[in-house]
Amino acid sequence: MPDESEVIALWIAFKKGDRAAYARLINIFYKVLFNYGTKLCQDILIVEDCIQDLFLELWQRRDYLSDTEYVKFYLLKALRRKIYFEKNIQQKRQQIAIDTDYEVEFIGEFSIEANIIEIETTDQQLRKLNHILTKLTKREREVIYLKFYQEMDYEQIANLMSINYQSARNLIHTAIKAMKNAWQKD
Repeated sequence: MPDESEVIALWIAFKKGDRAAYARLINIFYKVLFNYGTKLCQDILIVEDCIQDLFLELWQRRDYLSDTEYVKFYLLKALRRKIYFEKNIQQKRQQIAIDTDYEVEFIGEFSIEANIIEIETTDQQLRKLNHILTKLTKREREVIYLKFYQEMDYEQIANLMSINYQSARNLIHTAIKAMKNAWQKD
């Protein structure tokens, strides 16, 4: 993944109509968006459609977009909104009552990345970690994913999840504490 300054330069060029910069942004962020989207929605076709719609709308509205230093955050938040909107439309089509808390359900298993695999030396420990992650609430799993897998800071997580800064910190603290306690019990 390119550094932040290169991404910002691509964003600026894309906003000026540079198709190569637009294509490069898609190449850089598609996998990140897809991985996050599949954690929010099990239907891969919906995730792919939302990503495609997002990039199409970005191109069509590029003249009205503001400059940002956080392109990845901007795209993740926009995708989260699109998936939420699409899931609500589907629920209405199926005549299912809409949940009153308006939260996107966070689902999916965590893929253990190379750095965790290096730290954890046995299959038993990996199974234990996965088991502990499944015991967390949906919001705790989402916040752990955003903090440690997407490397977002607390403010970005708070904005993305539509919670305040302190709630994001508390949620991460609670999730980590629950993981530590579960690890020590087993």
